[in-house]
Amino acid sequence: MIRIAGVVPGSIAGECGVPAGALLLKISGQDVRDSLDLMFQQADDELLLELELPDGQRLELDIEKDPDEPLGLLPEPDKIRRCTNACTFCFVKGNPTGGGKLRAGLYIKDDDYRLSFMYGHYVTLTNLRPDDWDRIFDQRLSPLYVSVHATDPGVRRFMLKNPRSALINEHLDRLADGGISVHAQIVLCPGLNDGPVLARTASTLYDRGDKLLSLSVVPVGLTSFNQERGGGELTAGQCLDALNVIEGVRKRALGERGRGWCYAADEMFLRAELAPPDPSYYDGSDLEANGVGSIAALLDRVNRQAGSLPRRDGQRIAVITGKSMHTAGPRLTRLLGDATGAEFRFVGMANSIFGPTVTTAGLLGAEDHMAGMEEAGDWDMALFSQQALNGQGRFIDDVPLEEVRGRFPGRRVEPSTDFIDILAGDVLADAA
Repeated sequence: MIRIAGVVPGSIAGECGVPAGALLLKISGQDVRDSLDLMFQQADDELLLELELPDGQRLELDIEKDPDEPLGLLPEPDKIRRCTNACTFCFVKGNPTGGGKLRAGLYIKDDDYRLSFMYGHYVTLTNLRPDDWDRIFDQRLSPLYVSVHATDPGVRRFMLKNPRSALINEHLDRLADGGISVHAQIVLCPGLNDGPVLARTASTLYDRGDKLLSLSVVPVGLTSFNQERGGGELTAGQCLDALNVIEGVRKRALGERGRGWCYAADEMFLRAELAPPDPSYYDGSDLEANGVGSIAALLDRVNRQAGSLPRRDGQRIAVITGKSMHTAGPRLTRLLGDATGAEFRFVGMANSIFGPTVTTAGLLGAEDHMAGMEEAGDWDMALFSQQALNGQGRFIDDVPLEEVRGRFPGRRVEPSTDFIDILAGDVLADAA
C-alpha cells in the first residue's frame, strides 16, 4: 500500500474526493507496493480502487477512463533502496560533513532499480534480491541504466568494495536473457579502470550486442571532501588517452551498426581542453542527464531557435553558471545578444561548497548564484540552470529560490532549461 500525499486538482482522484492521507491498498485486486506499481496499474480503462481513509473507513471506487489518463494521485516518496557498495569515488561521501550544508536527501546513497527505470538513475545491480529480479522481468523494466565501471570482476570488486560487484557479467547476461535492455556507464578513475582496462571493458560490452544500447564514459568527479580517498582526478593527457580509446570503439560501431554507441561525457572533452563535439556525435541518444551531450544539445537548441526570439534591446541579462561552461558560455551569450539586442553578461562561478574540481552549474549553491549576480553588476534579469533546483524549488544548499529573489528586489531571477524558454516570453510583461 502507499499513502497519498496529495491529489492533483481537477483530476479523476480529485473529482472522486480522495483526500490526502488516504491509503491506496489495491488497484483492480492487485497490491500497490509503491509509485512504480501505481504507474503501471493505473494504465487501464477500468479500475477498482480500494482505499482506507484517514479515519479508518474503507472506500471502493469504480473508475472508467482513458488508459493514458493518470488518476492524479500524488504518493508519498517511496522508501529508497540503499547502496551497499563502498566506492572510493562515491559522490555522497564527497558531501560536506557536519550537517546544515546540503538538502538532507543528498546524503542518501541510493541504488534503486525502480529509479533507474523511471528516471534514468544509474545502478550497480549489487543489492537485488530474487523478488527484485522477478519484478524487473514481470513488469518489463526496460531499459535500465547500469554503472558497470569495469567488466573485469577483480577490478570492479576493488572499485565497489562489494563481493557481489564481481557478478556484473552474470547480471548483464541475466538481464539480456530476460529481454531487458541496458544503458551502461563507466566512471573513469585514473590507475583503476582507464587504459587497457577501459579498452577491454568497452569491447566486452560492445560484443554483448543490441541489448546493450549505449556506453557512456564519465570522468570521476571528486570534491574537496573525498579527493584523498578517491584516487585523484584524470589529467588532460589521461582524458585524451581515454578519448582515443573511445574513438576506436566508435569507429567500429559506426562501421558495423551505423551509430557511435560509445560516448564520452562533455567533461571528458573539457578536461582534455577540447570543445565538446556537435550533436551528430551522440546519435540522438538521450543521455544529457548523465552529462553526455548536454552542452551540444544546448548549443543546438539555441542555434535553431535564437532567430525566433523577440527583441530585447536595452535589456541587461546576466547568465550565472559553472566553470564547465567557460568555452560554450560566451559563444551562447554572443548568439543570444545578436538575436535579441540585449546585453548579456556571462559569469562562470567556482563551487564554494564542493571545491574547484566540481564545475557543473547544477551543483552550485544559492550563495554561489547570488555572488555571481553581484559580480555581474547592474542587470534587469538573471538566468541560471534549472538543474540547480530540486522539485520544491530549493538549491543544493537547501535555500529556496524565493530567498534568492528576495535579495534582488525589482529584478527578475529565473531558472532556465535552455535560455530560449525564458527569452521567448513576452517582452512587455518582462519590462513590467
